[in-house]
Amino acid sequence: MSETLVIRLRAAEEAPASWLVVDANGARSGPLQSGPVSDALSSAPGRRVVLLVPGTEVALAEPELPLRSNARLAQVVPYALEEQLASDVDSLHFAVGARTAGAVGTPVAIVARSLMQRWYDQCEAAGIHADAAYADTAAVPAGATGCTLLLDESLLYVRRADALPYVLDATDVPGALELALGSPEAGAESGENVTFYTGTTEYEQHRESIEGLRNRTATLQVKLLPEGALPLLAAQAASGAGVNLLQGAFGARSSLGTRLREWRLPASLAAAVALLFVANQAVGWWQMSRAERALDAEISEIFAQALPGQPVVDPRAQMQGALGAQAAGGAGMLPVMSALAEAMAQAPSARIEAISFRGDALELRLTAPTVESLDGIKQTMNRDGMAAELQSATPRDGVVEGRLQVRLGQA
Repeated sequence: MSETLVIRLRAAEEAPASWLVVDANGARSGPLQSGPVSDALSSAPGRRVVLLVPGTEVALAEPELPLRSNARLAQVVPYALEEQLASDVDSLHFAVGARTAGAVGTPVAIVARSLMQRWYDQCEAAGIHADAAYADTAAVPAGATGCTLLLDESLLYVRRADALPYVLDATDVPGALELALGSPEAGAESGENVTFYTGTTEYEQHRESIEGLRNRTATLQVKLLPEGALPLLAAQAASGAGVNLLQGAFGARSSLGTRLREWRLPASLAAAVALLFVANQAVGWWQMSRAERALDAEISEIFAQALPGQPVVDPRAQMQGALGAQAAGGAGMLPVMSALAEAMAQAPSARIEAISFRGDALELRLTAPTVESLDGIKQTMNRDGMAAELQSATPRDGVVEGRLQVRLGQA
């Protein structure tokens, strides 16, 4: 695809979108348009689609992360940034970019999951399947030196080559410029080189403040944007603009999958369903057999830990007999052990280090590769009148050691 359709979305749900088609070099290939997102559908076929979302809603960061695997980074990033974020990490969507050569930090973009879902659903409902989505702050061009400013309506975008871009409220333009460039001081040396982009309307409204920068900058270039900021931003977005937000649950759909959906003929669909049924039956039988073997192995291991020194002949029957007294008295420990065995079978990398019974509670000390694995064991056991609680999770020697307590009759 030599052309790209760039669609700029706004933070307010009722605000219209705007879009523009650019070629491989970022030069515009059509008129700037605006309106409901659905109106952009006619410009999408045969073109790559890129979304620009409001930088006011997207936080950018570059934390130092020792791991390099993208899959593991996606798990680590929320916890690495948790203390720096005001919102619960479970309510946020994290996207991880590629670390550039020589860089210490890894680029990360964070946005509210509900807002990302709204933008995603808005485009999907219009029949538009985006290939990438970037924060519009990252699409502001950065010079090799100096500072780039973009005044777009009531927002001031700030971009420097050696720093993360950000956006300021420019309701008070002089105040925003002071925050971006620092306070002017009598007798101070001229500041940095500044390139200032602004719409014609904004320039006329704030001419005095903008031109006044010439007295406090080393150089000032003012570049007017007669049609607003999108042509400038689209030229950058077409070739990539920072971290692509379409990751995880919002991953871009493949063009192959789209073509396959378009060629669903009744005969091929019937054949595919029949083949899938047979394959599922075979895979299901194999998985159940494997799960049963794993469950028996876990029961044997738990029996050996719970009753050391006892010969293991039929662990299920032996466990039933050993726990019969508790079961008859209402304690029902056998279901707990059975649920534990099932949970451990679903987490093959997890290991039981210690096990004990105290009253109506089962105390476990386990190790697992990740906190998510421990949480999965807890969730599996949280059923049938049982209440599982993960009391601690401590990283140690490449694994996570957790303490799990399971009580009866409290779910």
